[in-house]
Amino acid sequence: MGDWITFPNGKKARRSWDSDVHKAPAWQALLRSAHDVQPRPFCDCLHQGKNLELVVRRSTRKEQGVIVEAYHLARMPNQGSLHGVDCPFHETDARLSGQAGYAAGVLKEMPDGRVRVALRRGLALRDTAHAPSAVERCHRSDHAASGFKATQQSRMTELGLLHLLWERSGTNLWHPGIGRARLWWQGMRQRVLDAAADIMVGQGSSLSEHLAIIGYGDKDGPALLRDKVQSCGKNWRILLLGKVDSLSVISSRKPEDGSARAHTALRFDGTRDYHLRVSTEESWFSRLSRRFPRAVAALQMKRTDRSIAVIGLVTATVQLRREAGKVSVWAWADDIALMEVEPETLIPVESSHELQIAQALVREKRAFIKPLRFDAASALVHPDFILTDTNAGRGTPMEVYGRDDDAYRARKAEKSAYYDATYGLKQWWSWDVMSNPDHWPPFPPAAGSRKERVRE
Repeated sequence: MGDWITFPNGKKARRSWDSDVHKAPAWQALLRSAHDVQPRPFCDCLHQGKNLELVVRRSTRKEQGVIVEAYHLARMPNQGSLHGVDCPFHETDARLSGQAGYAAGVLKEMPDGRVRVALRRGLALRDTAHAPSAVERCHRSDHAASGFKATQQSRMTELGLLHLLWERSGTNLWHPGIGRARLWWQGMRQRVLDAAADIMVGQGSSLSEHLAIIGYGDKDGPALLRDKVQSCGKNWRILLLGKVDSLSVISSRKPEDGSARAHTALRFDGTRDYHLRVSTEESWFSRLSRRFPRAVAALQMKRTDRSIAVIGLVTATVQLRREAGKVSVWAWADDIALMEVEPETLIPVESSHELQIAQALVREKRAFIKPLRFDAASALVHPDFILTDTNAGRGTPMEVYGRDDDAYRARKAEKSAYYDATYGLKQWWSWDVMSNPDHWPPFPPAAGSRKERVRE
């Protein structure tokens, strides 16, 4: 597994150590020693007989109330496709993800390896949103009707940005070595912020300058949120990201005349410690119910009855208020994206059947990637999962077929023909839920343990 990194001093360590409360200090010390040093650290992937080097980037983070230097690894420019499919620095082929749905220039890799994105709504308060994308204009079910012509998106929405953060932070991949690390929210927070530091929005501004991560039990989180609100001031929106605990329409009374006004309220998990209130127009509840029906339906259930967790990304105008001797953060949402994930691994899933497969793969200690749709139309052909521990150099695609109407059967035939032509006959896996709802076929066998994967 490409999680192992070799440093210039000859020491080896795992990238996942940064999400381990006990090993993170040793990992950071190794990165610090390799910053601005030649030769660079490298993973186990080879290209033309040479190890693929990685770049060490420096930023800052708050730990126990103190601002400290922090470091993270990033792939070298234009080398993502050279890394093995089982390496966390592998860049998913755009043809297998929703990135293929963007027009040229929406998502652009820069010479230093960072990526620049064109957002539908700028983060400066003076910026207004561009025209809604085709995805928003034509809300569809998970599978587009036969004959739908996909159009390329000219801007990235909050959902696309959420998928980009998940992909670049490696949170859309899984292997047994990750274990329960993703339940340590501080580690998750830093992994996502590291990814955000390499995403450029606007003129020379990194996404991390505008992003606040909200999570239960994160001791530094509330102070980081207040710092973000103060640094963005009255001129910038901020992005709030975290597990969503509830979404509902509530009524409040205006103090001046006592009249009631309804609005949509979103509550993040752990938000009590942040003294954070997120609200928006009442109509947003219906809008979100149409666009993210499974996520909204789950949020109407009791926590104990939910089979999925929901990650939310909110673009908001914020301000600090002092109430009853405490400082609160009031956020008015300009846009909201919701993403359903498996509760412990945080792997995105798009149906209850995908959830079953994701959990089964984890139980069987398999390694896999969840390709993400971004803002692409449902007509895009891409696998539901890709196994990365088989003998297939590009991984083994997996498809879950969950319907049996005429349009869906035509779509299924189109996908099958694509996988046969691209990967070869019987070189991919599928489960026809309607034919066999209680049992899926055995998963393709995992290859023997390999220390490296050669990409020639």
